[in-house]
Amino acid sequence: MEKINIKLDSLEDATNKFNNEVLNEELANYITSSCLHSLQKERITLSIKGLPNINHQEQLSKLIHSHYQSKVKQLNKIDKYDDYFRVILLLLGILLIIISEQFTSLLSELFLIAGWVVVWEIVYDILFTSIKRKRDLKLYKKLATCEIEFFN
Repeated sequence: MEKINIKLDSLEDATNKFNNEVLNEELANYITSSCLHSLQKERITLSIKGLPNINHQEQLSKLIHSHYQSKVKQLNKIDKYDDYFRVILLLLGILLIIISEQFTSLLSELFLIAGWVVVWEIVYDILFTSIKRKRDLKLYKKLATCEIEFFN
């Protein structure tokens, strides 16, 4: 279990200064960066010190969980549309490579290069971007259901 210690002077320290129903981005970044090395841990616990008011504690708990649940939804939506985009690009790359076989000169080379560039971009996206997004999704799922403890 990973335990992250957070000290707050008031609820306003944890909320966005323009909208108190949004988690402060600095706090969200701190929580996320503190958890990056703990992806192998089963549970994450946030240990928050400095909020004696029970209503503020409940509000902050809901705020943290909803923030990371919305991140999970956002990444799931990106993954869904990214898969469609990859299929379309793969078909385009294959089509460009097939078209390159029909020409015999500079045009043939241009279509061949363009086709392989498109195919390489898909492979790069799968190997690097997609893996990072999956790691972030796993972390956000853990944070969306993390245990939050309050101490005075």
